[in-house]
Amino acid sequence: MAEIDNKTGRTVPVMEKIIMSDEEAAEFDKKQFASLPRTLNFKVGRGYNYTRDGLADRIQTAALRSFATAVLSVGNRAALGFSVSGRDNLDALGKSGAVTVCNHVHMLDCTMIDSVLYPRRTYYVTLEENFSIPVVNYIVRTLGGVPLSKDPHAMAELFNSMAEAAKKGACVQIYPEGVLVPYCDNLRSFRGGAFRLAVDAGVPILPMVIKKEPPQGVRRLYKRKPCLRLVILPPVYKTPGLNPREAAADLCARTRAAMQAVLET
Repeated sequence: MAEIDNKTGRTVPVMEKIIMSDEEAAEFDKKQFASLPRTLNFKVGRGYNYTRDGLADRIQTAALRSFATAVLSVGNRAALGFSVSGRDNLDALGKSGAVTVCNHVHMLDCTMIDSVLYPRRTYYVTLEENFSIPVVNYIVRTLGGVPLSKDPHAMAELFNSMAEAAKKGACVQIYPEGVLVPYCDNLRSFRGGAFRLAVDAGVPILPMVIKKEPPQGVRRLYKRKPCLRLVILPPVYKTPGLNPREAAADLCARTRAAMQAVLET
């Protein structure tokens, strides 16, 4: 699937619009990961194993993810004042897969989301450059990270792999705002790729919102920044009778409105 980029006039796969423009990606990378050494020459090739469904891969993922969930759940609660509400909305999915979306306001918000989705099989779309960092590349990939390449063929393969994974019951996490803006108070503009993916896979969007809250109790003694609460909203399903483009746009609008309403309360 491809669309015309209004800025450049070139044809790009829908997946290229999921995360960020090249300029935003470069700026994000510069700010957040400039100090990390990229010594590996990593490039996504044709036929890349995005889903890691082999037995050995699944065992590694389950072991590392279980350990990370146990450690980071405690760490996030203590350091960030992390809490969760709306777990019943996650349960409402049953065994269905979903595309999960959330505002991007903290470097560790992916760990917060993962601790909530665990033990569901989950994939996280992330920048290809992050797979060039020694050790980090293994951790990211094993925990479910999938690289977003700028190569059109690789993007198409990624999109198709994630659609198939969602059809089989996996959650695919995408930040529709794209770039991280720490402790941002408002929702920024959404890109449409996450919603087109949900439409094509025939799965709902599961919206999540990270809200800032003032520290309470003992946390007031050591926290200067707000505590973070992850609110899980009810699944949003596509409207019947619309073509894929219309259905994705409608899904995006309704999801954003629901997320905005939570932030305003």
